[in-house]
Order: sequence, then structure tokens, then C-alpha cells
Amino acid sequence: MLKNKSNQYLFKNKINLRRKSKGMLLRESILMLISGLILLLINYLIPKKFELINSFKKNIFEILNNLWEILINSFDILIVIFIFITSLISIILIYGSISRLVKIFLKKTRKIRIR
Repeated sequence: MLKNKSNQYLFKNKINLRRKSKGMLLRESILMLISGLILLLINYLIPKKFELINSFKKNIFEILNNLWEILINSFDILIVIFIFITSLISIILIYGSISRLVKIFLKKTRKIRIR
């Protein structure tokens, strides 16, 4: 059975209005502190991090340059594929038109069949 409720009461009583206890808040804040300290420790243990940061900009530019070259090469590939496809279609069209012209000019005489 469907209840026809108004849209303004669609989410009524769905929100959890209960506050978290102080123990739960303390536990969550300790977990957040430990997670932050572990991440700082991991960052501290990475060797040559300043060289990595300095080479990051150079690497990004090299990646963008490589992507640009890939786009240019793929454009060339698309042009070559277009040339092959249009050549094939033009050959088919020319063959079809020549075969029609031959059929028109070398028209066979109709044979009358007697049954």
C-alpha cells in the first residue's frame, strides 16, 4: 500500500539528531592524529624528496610534450586512413559507373520468348 506523503516531509525524522559521546569524539580525534603522524613519517622517510619535487615540473612538461607528439602523429595516421578509404570508395564508384556505361552502350537486343 502506497502512502501519499507530501514532499516537504519526505526526509522527516531521517536525520540522526543524536550527538556523539565525548569518548567517541576522543577516539576519532586520536585516530585522526595517529593517521596524520603516520603520513608525516612516511613523507619524512622518502629519500631525495627535494630532487623529486624539483624534477616534477620538468617531468610534467615532458609528458605534455609527448602527448602533443602523440596527437600530431595520430592526426597523421587519421589522414592516411582517410586517404585509403576515399581511394577505395572512388575506385568502387568509378568501376560502378564504367560498368553501367558499358551496359548502356552495349545494350543487348531483347529476345522474344515464345511459349
